[in-house]
Amino acid sequence: MTRIVPLSRWLVLLSAVLLLNACAYLPTNVREPRVHLVGLQLQSAELFEQRYRLKLRIQNPNDFALNIRGLDFRVDLNGQQFAEGVSNQGVEVPGYGEAVMEVDVSSSLWSLARQLRDMGEREPKPIDYRLHGRLALEGRAATIGFESSGEIGFVEPGR
Repeated sequence: MTRIVPLSRWLVLLSAVLLLNACAYLPTNVREPRVHLVGLQLQSAELFEQRYRLKLRIQNPNDFALNIRGLDFRVDLNGQQFAEGVSNQGVEVPGYGEAVMEVDVSSSLWSLARQLRDMGEREPKPIDYRLHGRLALEGRAATIGFESSGEIGFVEPGR
């Protein structure tokens, strides 16, 4: 005697096979992108909060495009937290390519005052920065971390 399998079981089985097949096309070993701070501009200054626009250069060391759907990040100056931000702005970074993304961050009066105090206590020299956070990619539940550091130099007036 043959047994008839209900249509709902066939649909569940078919859905599972299609889902597993779709996951096979997602890259499993995504290399961490390089994210560098290439611009910083004051947007607004209120008594308790300052808003800055950061320009970030994102470099993709993978041979496939990274479709970024958002990021969460923080900027430290001279080893102290300065500003943090999030963005739901999407950008596609081609494989072995790069893209520039502008994002907004906010800092508090206290973090700005601390930085100005520290700058006043030493002779003028470049400020060390550290940029770190997480990128969210289309089609992936897990995020990818990033971190970079460098110096913000100042140009002398008249140059």
